Amino acid sequence: MEERLIGKMVDAMHIGSDDVVMVNYWCDSEKPDFTAFTKVLAERGIRCHATVFSDEYLTGLSTEFRDGLDDAWFAEYSDTTVVIDVMDKPAGMPPADLGAESIEAFGAVLQSLFGFMVRHGKLIQITMPSIYNAALAGEDFETYERRLTQALDIDYEALETRCREKANSLACGQIRIRTGSACELTMNLTGREWIVDAGEGAFPCGEVYIAPLEDETNGNLYFAKFPLEGVGVFTDVTLTVENGRVTGSDCEAFNEFLKGQEDGASVVAELGIGMNPAVTCSGTGASLDEDAEGTFHIGLGMNVMFGGTNACRFHMDFVTEGEITGDEK
Repeated sequence: MEERLIGKMVDAMHIGSDDVVMVNYWCDSEKPDFTAFTKVLAERGIRCHATVFSDEYLTGLSTEFRDGLDDAWFAEYSDTTVVIDVMDKPAGMPPADLGAESIEAFGAVLQSLFGFMVRHGKLIQITMPSIYNAALAGEDFETYERRLTQALDIDYEALETRCREKANSLACGQIRIRTGSACELTMNLTGREWIVDAGEGAFPCGEVYIAPLEDETNGNLYFAKFPLEGVGVFTDVTLTVENGRVTGSDCEAFNEFLKGQEDGASVVAELGIGMNPAVTCSGTGASLDEDAEGTFHIGLGMNVMFGGTNACRFHMDFVTEGEITGDEK
């Protein structure tokens, strides 16, 4: 990735001169992009700690710290105020050659590490244009790299302005969503706040999102395309929601999938609106789709990290298009 582009991203993060950044590089092995990130931070006078969480390093940690990382390991990072995950592969993916006897220890290491990371004021995750991430998105590397780079190489100040305008226009008690020819869904947002993701949460970025009240979403929601991770892509799917929970759909594969999740997975936990004009929606369920301008998504499951109360481990987003209006309640 070009240093010019990394610089645009770092500037959009609004990191202060007094901040200390913990940069975590998640990968199979160390790559040049890691050096580029630390170089760009240093050029801006930003202090940082850099750690390569390669498969080999994670395996070693799981052998040495069977019960999770201890206070002595974290001592080096005690002055951290901002965490940046640079991900050639998703943060927390087990090493390919991790033995079954180390799975529990690996989980303990991750739990202690992520517990430390989320206690800081700003946690930023950057998805890199890697072969690994392209495969997860179901795209060939060349297509994925082009789409991702295009989504990252934007005017972040203009994006933030548009996002804040959208959030302000929907600062109301109730949201009404119309999809398809006859589906309508209402959400109660009373007491909840819209969050702007224009560079201080994830890259690629470009959305505003909110956690509706967990028991006050009702109605139906239509999806022309309905990608379900690990299962397939379905068409013309309608979800039924009662008192905040998805109670059924006309897609049996989804119904069976949801039955296999923990109880809180059926809760409508998020409404997100895509705002990035440089993103095209693939319709295949790629994570990038939810940032595409003209789309919105609902998230099911966990929402405690952005203002909600549903603390389950499951979270999955589903992208569609429709009309969203706000009403006072």
